[in-house]
Amino acid sequence: MRKILCRSNIIKLAFAGLLFFQIHSNCYCQIIESASITDLMERWKIYNLGNREIKGWRIQLIATVDRRQVESMQRTFEYRYPEYPTHIANNEPYFHLKTGAFLTMQKAQAFLKKLQHDYPAAIIVADMIKGEELLLYDQ
Repeated sequence: MRKILCRSNIIKLAFAGLLFFQIHSNCYCQIIESASITDLMERWKIYNLGNREIKGWRIQLIATVDRRQVESMQRTFEYRYPEYPTHIANNEPYFHLKTGAFLTMQKAQAFLKKLQHDYPAAIIVADMIKGEELLLYDQ
């Protein structure tokens, strides 16, 4: 109980401090950092502007060496679930049919549960996800 009261008092003090700084708006803050930190931040920014993929999760419907079987399953899946795009990944000698783009495994598991009646062999796999793909599955 005492910890909650202390946190409450800290929040009140922080709020009072913010009010004080809002009243005295002619205050300024100067941040001094070393050149190596500035360089590192610039390189990180350039990297992130060029790399639009993040680690996430997908549902793998099938993995086989038979491309025709994968393409047939892709057509079947797109007929049953037209709102969910699929893609075929080729990792020699296998072809992988995948769908979904999720940041968390919990969301991938919920989607997998929806698909398991039609695709009992489907599994969750880690994959690199494009940011625009995430918008399709954010439910």
